[in-house]
Amino acid sequence: MTVPGARDLVVCLRATGRTRIDRAGLWRAFTEAVPSSHGSVDARRMLADAITELAAAGELVPSRATDDGLPPLPRSVKLTRSATTPAEARPVEPWHPELRAADGLRTPSEAVRQVNRWLFAGGTRAEVVPLRERALEITGDEKAFDAGLPVPLTAQILRAERVTLPLHRLPVGDGPVLLVVENADTVHSLARALRAEPGPVGAVAWGAGNAFVSSVLSLVAEPPTAIRYFGDLDAAGLRIPARASALAVSEGLPPVRPATGLYRALLEHGRPAPAAGVDHSDVDWLEPGLRGPVRDLFAAGHRLAQEAVGRRVLAAARDWRAGLEPA
Repeated sequence: MTVPGARDLVVCLRATGRTRIDRAGLWRAFTEAVPSSHGSVDARRMLADAITELAAAGELVPSRATDDGLPPLPRSVKLTRSATTPAEARPVEPWHPELRAADGLRTPSEAVRQVNRWLFAGGTRAEVVPLRERALEITGDEKAFDAGLPVPLTAQILRAERVTLPLHRLPVGDGPVLLVVENADTVHSLARALRAEPGPVGAVAWGAGNAFVSSVLSLVAEPPTAIRYFGDLDAAGLRIPARASALAVSEGLPPVRPATGLYRALLEHGRPAPAAGVDHSDVDWLEPGLRGPVRDLFAAGHRLAQEAVGRRVLAAARDWRAGLEPA
């Protein structure tokens, strides 16, 4: 098989013991098979390519019904062989002593196997380097571990450290909530609006786009009670907080949750602009009441820039403050 993750995906699907697997099950199996896909803007395309290859190989039959994403995904798949018949036997690999815990995993990911081979090849003598450098060395993908380390990998086993960028913050009050904003101009406008009446917000931080996926870890030293986020309504704007939230929780920080009032204001006042390759995979990071309108926006091939929630909108109403509470 030539599509990355296809081989591991069919192994994970067969390990469920079921013949028909719905879309949610597909995503669970794919995330287990390819951990680096979690939160990736390319995850939907990668899964679609893997399904296409497995269908061509006769491993499964996708349903005719699909969702409305791009590319579309089947609502379910049917495995074409008995779940008790192994799809492709893997050669038995001995586990390095540092990875003995992997012996108890049902389907260790390819990344874990790659680390195992790296350890046997002398990885135990490697000096500590930034995590992305090690990920590139071992897997060929510098972002392979951005969404977290698959069990049983640890930073110690990888002889790596996660580099943490600073997170620029503007104090606005004494509250326990940190509001992270994707773009600099909106940071300035929100800080200006909140200083007069900050409510539960203690500071407004500049996420600086994708940098927040790393800089969220700078909060470990002094964690806020709650983290709220407001960004553009497009693929990257949802991928960033979804990935940052997964990483935050893995390090003991509170999850990154949407500032619902600000997103509602963006849906009301935003000006739809064309967007190429809109991805629906991270829409579920939003609160349930926002998901339908955002899926409709994406299905129309549009995006909304957060700058539409500017000073005039912030001064005209208070509804945008909803969702900034710590609980």
